Amino acid sequence: MSVESRTELVPLRTWFGLRWRGYDRDEVDDYVAELEAELRLVTADRDASEARADALASRLMSIQEENAALQDGLHRICLTPIDLKGLPERLARMVALAEEERRDVVRDAQLKALMIVGEAEQRARKLDEEAADKREEIREDFRLAMSARRAEAMRALAELRNVALDEAERIIAEAKVESARVD
Repeated sequence: MSVESRTELVPLRTWFGLRWRGYDRDEVDDYVAELEAELRLVTADRDASEARADALASRLMSIQEENAALQDGLHRICLTPIDLKGLPERLARMVALAEEERRDVVRDAQLKALMIVGEAEQRARKLDEEAADKREEIREDFRLAMSARRAEAMRALAELRNVALDEAERIIAEAKVESARVD
């Protein structure tokens, strides 16, 4: 399971049942456990993205090394000259055409290798950017969730305080009535 948008994290449940001395501890514990599980999943997604980026970077390095080795081998082969004086004219022409074709093939291979390396580097950069965006999104989601939870807790505390003050005023009023009745 991966977090695809902010709507999966926000709004978080911020209401808990009230008990004599605060919130229902089981509800709060369950909610925190669910939130921790979601954060573990998001962290696992982030780690998997980073692992994929590392694997692509490693593959890119091995392709670059293989390309360099092939270029070195091709260069050594191409440096061996063919003596055209000993060949008849037709064979000399065939060798010249083959040499021209070899240059074209080498040039095309080099261009393709550069394109493959460029594409791999682009993909690695894109994965790095996506991972950075995902991390930032997770941080922002967490910040928003914590702000919402904090605000809800403050509202609940204010409500409890008002209820307690009302109850205290009621008890004082009853005590005054009872005091007046006893006198």
